[in-house]
Amino acid sequence: MTNSTVPEKLLHAVQDRTTEMRRWLDSGNSETLMAHLHDEPVDAVWLRTYQRLGRDLMSAVGNAQEQLPRRR
Repeated sequence: MTNSTVPEKLLHAVQDRTTEMRRWLDSGNSETLMAHLHDEPVDAVWLRTYQRLGRDLMSAVGNAQEQLPRRR
C-alpha cells in the first residue's frame, strides 16, 4: 500500500463528507430537505443534523481548497 499525499487525503475527506450527506438524505431525509428549502418548519433535530453535515462538508472543501495552487 502506498502512502497518500496530502491533497489525496483532503480529496478523500471531501468525498467522505459528500457520501455521508448523500446517504443521510437518501435515508428518508430528502423530503424534509425540500420542505426546509421551501421555508416550511422542520424538526429541530433534523435541522441540527443537516447543518452539522453541511458544516463538515464545507470545512472539508475549504481545507482542500487551501492546498490548491494559487492562480495569478
